[in-house]
Amino acid sequence: MSIKLPHYYEDPKTLHVGCEEPRAYFIPFESEAAAASDNRADSRYFKSLCGEWSFRWYSSVSEVCDFTDASFSTDGMEKLTVPMSWQVALDRGYDVPNYTNINYPYPVDPPYVPNENPCGLYVRDFTLPAWTTGKKIYLNFEGVDSCFYLWVNNTFAAYSQVSHMTSEIDITDYVRAGKNTLKVLVLKWCDGSYLEDQDMWRVSGIFREVYLLYRDPAHIRDIFVRPELSDDFASGSFGIELDKTGETDLSMKLLDPAGKVIYEGAETDSIAIADAVLWSDEDPKLYTLYLYAGSEVIRIDCGLRRVETRGKVVYINGQKVKAKGVNRHDSHPLLGHATPYEHMLRDLYIMKEHNVNMVRTSHYPNDPRFTALCDKLGIYVCDEADIETHGFGRGGNVDQLTDSEEWTEAYMDRARRMLERDKNHPSIIMWSVGNESGVGRNHRAMAEYFRDRDGSRLIHSEGATSRLSGNMRSEDKAKQKDVVCDYITIDSRMYPAPAACLENYIKNKNVKYPFFLCEYSHAMGNGPGDLKAYWDVIYAHDEFFGGCVWEFTDHSVTITAPGGVNKYLHPAYTYGGDFGDYPHDSNFCVDGLVWPDRTPHTGLLELKQVLKPFEITAGNEEGVIIVRNLRYFTDLSDLEFYWSVERDGVSVASGTVTVPAAPQKSRRVTLYTPDGCHCGIRTLNISARQKHPTAWADAGYEVGFTQLMLTSEEAVTPAMPADPVDVITTDDSIVISAGESVYTISRTSGLVTSIRDNGMEMITKPMLPTIWRAPTDNDRNIKNEWMRNGYDKMAVRCCSVSDAVCDGEKASVTAEFSMGARSMRPVLRGSVTYTVTAAEGITAAYDMKVREGLPPLPRFGVRLTMPEGCEMMQYFGYGPHESYADKRVASRLGLFASTVQENYQPYVRPQENSAHGSCRFAQVSSVAGHGLFFYADSFCFSASHFTPEQLTAAAHAYELVPNPETTVIVDYKQAGIGSNSCGPQLAEEFRFSETEFSWSIRIHPAFTADENPFREMRKA
Repeated sequence: MSIKLPHYYEDPKTLHVGCEEPRAYFIPFESEAAAASDNRADSRYFKSLCGEWSFRWYSSVSEVCDFTDASFSTDGMEKLTVPMSWQVALDRGYDVPNYTNINYPYPVDPPYVPNENPCGLYVRDFTLPAWTTGKKIYLNFEGVDSCFYLWVNNTFAAYSQVSHMTSEIDITDYVRAGKNTLKVLVLKWCDGSYLEDQDMWRVSGIFREVYLLYRDPAHIRDIFVRPELSDDFASGSFGIELDKTGETDLSMKLLDPAGKVIYEGAETDSIAIADAVLWSDEDPKLYTLYLYAGSEVIRIDCGLRRVETRGKVVYINGQKVKAKGVNRHDSHPLLGHATPYEHMLRDLYIMKEHNVNMVRTSHYPNDPRFTALCDKLGIYVCDEADIETHGFGRGGNVDQLTDSEEWTEAYMDRARRMLERDKNHPSIIMWSVGNESGVGRNHRAMAEYFRDRDGSRLIHSEGATSRLSGNMRSEDKAKQKDVVCDYITIDSRMYPAPAACLENYIKNKNVKYPFFLCEYSHAMGNGPGDLKAYWDVIYAHDEFFGGCVWEFTDHSVTITAPGGVNKYLHPAYTYGGDFGDYPHDSNFCVDGLVWPDRTPHTGLLELKQVLKPFEITAGNEEGVIIVRNLRYFTDLSDLEFYWSVERDGVSVASGTVTVPAAPQKSRRVTLYTPDGCHCGIRTLNISARQKHPTAWADAGYEVGFTQLMLTSEEAVTPAMPADPVDVITTDDSIVISAGESVYTISRTSGLVTSIRDNGMEMITKPMLPTIWRAPTDNDRNIKNEWMRNGYDKMAVRCCSVSDAVCDGEKASVTAEFSMGARSMRPVLRGSVTYTVTAAEGITAAYDMKVREGLPPLPRFGVRLTMPEGCEMMQYFGYGPHESYADKRVASRLGLFASTVQENYQPYVRPQENSAHGSCRFAQVSSVAGHGLFFYADSFCFSASHFTPEQLTAAAHAYELVPNPETTVIVDYKQAGIGSNSCGPQLAEEFRFSETEFSWSIRIHPAFTADENPFREMRKA
């Protein structure tokens, strides 16, 4: 017999049944000592219901049996962890994870959802101790996707829908001392799902904490602590609003951040503070308020801070601050949308390690403990309502629900639940009405509620301000001025290019609000490559508040790697479509600054450097620097600056200095007196490191670094007498012998087919000119043009090969060639001249022309395949991280060594990676030290066990099988990275748009112990 459900899940007028009104998040304790621990598990009045629940999955609501019948038994039911999304129990057959960005995974017919609506039945027994008799018993669900029906001891008790917010139910009348049973039926979809079309994995179930609270019959129901500050920020107060369920004895105590009692006494509606200690991201000092009511003690951490706008500038505590933010989804590779406490804490530690000071909770409120951690650690928060209706824009009306009176209460419910739960957190500086949900009356109503209930924070609605921004491009002068939304307090956009930010918003007198990028620099795969360009503009203009990079985490569901033992030891990362899910948006969810396991991408290292809290420039004389403190509230005395002068990559002088520059002030510092020796390539490297340990990093942790180029004088190495060069020409080849090295050039292909040195063959395939790179995620648009023009199918066609010219000391051969794909005109035409000497090896000098009317090239360079065992690499260039023309802020010029395997970056979807720009030389050799050295004035270098073709063809990192050989590519030039996976096109200055160019690369086979590469690169 099927269960008969009230049809709430397709009724927009029924959002909650049997649920309490929203309130601030807090936990009652039985004593001040317990409350002081700030660990809710220390509360006698708190009982977690997380753990293993009995679980049964149904493919449709219509299949659910009457589990309230006396004959129902949990025998045979499986166990499922709570919290966890049920689809990630991959071996159970509970539906499949589905990643979709914009498209709804069901017909768009609100409020209706498919009849085949999967659901899960959760059953859990719990025991109430006898001492709870007479207490009020509240059951809290912090997050359930998408809606749930609750039975307590087989009596229907509640219904609720709003996936990412708290549902609290008074179950006092349904329970008894001793054993009790909860039955929760969770539906995959409900009418509320139309409001939850966020760019994320669509997974279901109880994915946040479930717990009981035991409360006094008369207790504090809600608390609102309102900070106020004097105009000079020297004094302030906390206004205290309480909502009680009945009369109870009540007293209070307030401690300042140092633990000193500044108020203790009866209930009051305001506590004055004479010497205000302010909260900020840099110095998150918190006051502690204790409330004593009946048998309960409640702790509220609160901060004194003021957020305001003056003109087009955001001020916090009177300072013009910058939002150095990221967007963050709930995402766990093993648990789905469940994010354990330690997981949230680690995310925030990583942010603090990398100089991030803001989170936009995209696109829903996070676990309430997350925001409390932001209070403690110093992270600003844009708290976003659980609303996105992006899919209505596909052939319909994106404003449909947002401007519908029928849905007003659903919008307002989500606004109220967010604000009321989170209102006491000083970290929250901005309320957001949601994401990509059009515009309309319901957003206006939400914003008005935010303003009326809590006027102390900014109000954000990217949809409204971006809609109006279209008027900027109108030819109608009146419309050009209509770019202001009257119910928000900050102007927000997604993904405009840095130049557009400056011209359209910062300089536009019609824009009245501060400017904020709620999303920018799409961090997908190898990227982003444009961070510095944005921050050059942000730092230069007070009106530019900052922005949040999209996004923090690669979203993935982990499976066991082929041939692996299990997914814990050998994780393999997936994305949309890998489970047969439809519709899906492929790997667009793999777009974070960290891998799913939270290992940082090089993009996060770039962000860290761009956001470092200081700026160092050279003084008027060598050894003198100017240090500017980019902080707003604290000096730099917590940092030790380690400096070293390097000559040709080796330190020749070093020291440390403390620079206690005040906020937004500069100091001139003398580090050393020059010794007068200016030979070699000289750099001054300055590393700022923590003097003391913090919660997120040990003492000595590098907060950021700066490298300054010093004047350099390169000594020219005189040419040494060399062995003679001999040429043998056959029908097929030109063989040039130079000492112990032999070079073979094909007379048919014009390619170098062999480099043999001291009896060892150094290449296993011909040396090829190449233009193809495995498209990065940020190449996702331009790659279609590349492929349309055959860039991925290039073949070299030799037109002619000259006879060798040899004078006994050197020999040269010139080949004319073109590069093109089948059925197409050649992309490039040119020539290469090979010059061989015994002392210098072989130099390949290219003169190239690109056919007009083609898209910019991915690269131009030379590709070699070296034999198995060529694993050791060294280079003098930008490292140790991958570096490209527009992605090298986290790298510095230096001498670096690695292995080919260690150099590889295993992006979830394989792509171009691990190149090093502006190299002067590079070397790849066997473990025994026999290999090839590469020299040029400047080149981009990479070495890998994967070819560009392998990386292009593979869909997942775990599919790749490394080659025993090593593929080496040395580039004249390679295109930049950008963020065009979702952001603007690659900036012109970083495109490979040249149509004519000349370049040469010298390749010298040698033993590493015998080669002095710095001397070699300076040969006359």
